[in-house]
Amino acid sequence: MRSAVQIERLVKDHQDALLRYLRFLGCDENLAQDMAQETFVATIEADFEIRDRKATSAYLRTTARNFYFMWLRKTKREVTLPEEDVLEAAWHEGEREDDGDTYRRALRNCLAKLGDRARLALRLRYGENASRDEISFATGLDPEGAKTLLRRAKDKLRECIRKQVGE
Repeated sequence: MRSAVQIERLVKDHQDALLRYLRFLGCDENLAQDMAQETFVATIEADFEIRDRKATSAYLRTTARNFYFMWLRKTKREVTLPEEDVLEAAWHEGEREDDGDTYRRALRNCLAKLGDRARLALRLRYGENASRDEISFATGLDPEGAKTLLRRAKDKLRECIRKQVGE
């Protein structure tokens, strides 16, 4: 059994990346928190041998993905995801050697370049999971205008991030 210090180090070293991975799979913030907690509990109970960071991270992602798939089956939800090797390749490309810091820095820079209304719409949609009607009300646009605003903001962010990370 691990000491409290070892458990705390495991969580501290891997929690942020695991939450990002679960969000990458499609979990909302609350579900990602729940899945991450279940993953850490299962890993601790299984007395998983902590090796290097890369191996531990891969184990945690696999465990979290399995918990997410079990939750999808239990709640009878269907989500179409690429094959596991495609998911892992896409994840590794985004995380790079710096655990995704390059992308997060680019995202912050690119968000700052957007207008206030576009940032508000993105925050409501992806930070608070707001409906199109809620976004429409908050931005003063009709629902179709809010949809267009979100699409254009995402397109601008995508292009800006690609330029900044050199893709």
